[in-house]
Amino acid sequence: MENQVDEIKQKLNIIDVINRYIPLKKRGRHHIACCPFHGEKTPSFTVSEELQIFKCFGCGKAGDVFTFLEEYEKIDFREALTELAQMAGVVLIKSENITFEEKKKKLLIEINNEVAKFYNYILTSHQIGESALKYVLDRGITLETIKKFKMGFAPQNSQLISNYLFKKGFKLADLIATGTFGQSKYGSNQLYDRFQDRLIFPLADYRDHILGFSGRILPTSKNPNLAKYINSPETEIYHKSRMLFGLNLAKEAIRANNSVIIVEGEFDMISPYQLGVQNIVAVKGTAFTQEQLQLLRRYTDTLILGLDSDFAGNNAAKKSIELADSLEFDIKVLTLGDKYKDPDEAIKADPEFFKSQLKNTIPVWDFIIQSVSKNNDSSTIKGKKEILSNVLPFLVKISNSVIRSDYFKKLADEINSSEESVYEEAKRYLPGQKTNFVPTQKPETIPDSPRIEKFEELLLTLIFGSKKPSTLAKKLENHLKNITNNQYKVMIKTLLDQTEFEPRVYQEQLPAELRSIFQNIYLNATALQIDSHTRLEEIKKTVNQIETITLKDQIKAASEKISKLESSKNEEELAEAEKEYIQLLSNLSQLQTKK
Repeated sequence: MENQVDEIKQKLNIIDVINRYIPLKKRGRHHIACCPFHGEKTPSFTVSEELQIFKCFGCGKAGDVFTFLEEYEKIDFREALTELAQMAGVVLIKSENITFEEKKKKLLIEINNEVAKFYNYILTSHQIGESALKYVLDRGITLETIKKFKMGFAPQNSQLISNYLFKKGFKLADLIATGTFGQSKYGSNQLYDRFQDRLIFPLADYRDHILGFSGRILPTSKNPNLAKYINSPETEIYHKSRMLFGLNLAKEAIRANNSVIIVEGEFDMISPYQLGVQNIVAVKGTAFTQEQLQLLRRYTDTLILGLDSDFAGNNAAKKSIELADSLEFDIKVLTLGDKYKDPDEAIKADPEFFKSQLKNTIPVWDFIIQSVSKNNDSSTIKGKKEILSNVLPFLVKISNSVIRSDYFKKLADEINSSEESVYEEAKRYLPGQKTNFVPTQKPETIPDSPRIEKFEELLLTLIFGSKKPSTLAKKLENHLKNITNNQYKVMIKTLLDQTEFEPRVYQEQLPAELRSIFQNIYLNATALQIDSHTRLEEIKKTVNQIETITLKDQIKAASEKISKLESSKNEEELAEAEKEYIQLLSNLSQLQTKK
């Protein structure tokens, strides 16, 4: 396994791999981009082709090509290994060292695939599913689309599917672990299907793995009091907070259009997709999570909200919009006016109207002001209060101060008031600003050991950032003897032993526990763009600081030694200590004169 990991690394260039997911730009010795792991507009995500590593100086995420894929795709090492092996053209040797957890996840996905096949067969090819199929077709969904989304129908008799799965060799406990089945009270080996008598939508992740299901009750149901929709419960593989219905089919269109339409339900996603509007996903309700937004951020930075028209009054929606804004999304709203309640209805009634509205989306903040103002009379005191109390909680959360200021002005114009009064009212909706102020210590009171280590790290950073680190280190060898940090001592010795510095070779010569330390220092060093003259000046200052701290430590130790000797009768040793103390003071004075 380890040899194959090395083989994959040798055959793949981290630049080429990461470029498949986010666009990198060359800058100096490295490549940079806006970090895919946190929202930012100024690139701090750095990839080193020399070391085949990445690091974000904003959020701190770092690692090699395997780490990147694990973090980006939210997958484990084995899954990353499989994907990268395919990219590299490496045929993996089957290993028996698969963990119990990995086996379990693989088995649950396998069961879900079989369950989806069974449901789909019942809907499309069995008389049990005829009424369900008619319902779907009557809604304008074609048989081709049904198959594409693997839609199905769960029969009322749960024994039909349980017998099918038992014949496939699956065990009772594993079927229950999928969340689709529960144990029947009528027999220890009998199961009930939680989705029985429902239209089924398989819930797949972006890699097309079916992780769970959503079930919709049919209008013809004998029990109309049942919940209209139910989802799989949380399992080892299904997590509602990470699920976006349709992303497996929509991701390429999202990337191509650089925008994603977010709707509330499965049919709201399926109908536009069938029409050709394929950059679209569905969430449950009007709330979306940070995990869902981070997933979408891989493909686009533009959200188009096609949610229920009254979502602006929903507290969950407020939180969602705040999250999206903090991740630097450009947030727009698809409006359907008073004509249609959702995209599914709009498409069935007037497809061209729906498409035209998609071309005329409006910024979310404009939509909030307009929709709230529409329902309240801004010429009355009561109306103004309602507008302010509903709009300001959104506006105060806008992360960009310039945009926030623009919308305060728009709101002031909308209610025919002054910007100053709107600003004043906005203070009521700002979160409490607790002051966690801790007075900063003066440099003289900071312990010397952390201070000297910082200067030692800076010195190494300056050396590794030069054109010839080995040559420069040899010139500074006398000064480098004063380094106190043991890890840095090893790094310096390894550097001095090299004739020519080659980052990957040098890294391999370091003990494993020091490689990540070197990588951080090296990336910092090579990201620091300074000319040779400035670098040498900074090195002189840093060396001076290190030697000053070292001398002060020695002077302090000598002073303590003298204090102890003064109480003894050893005059000769006391005189020697005083002589050493005076010499150290003289050395410090000379050093400070050089500054």
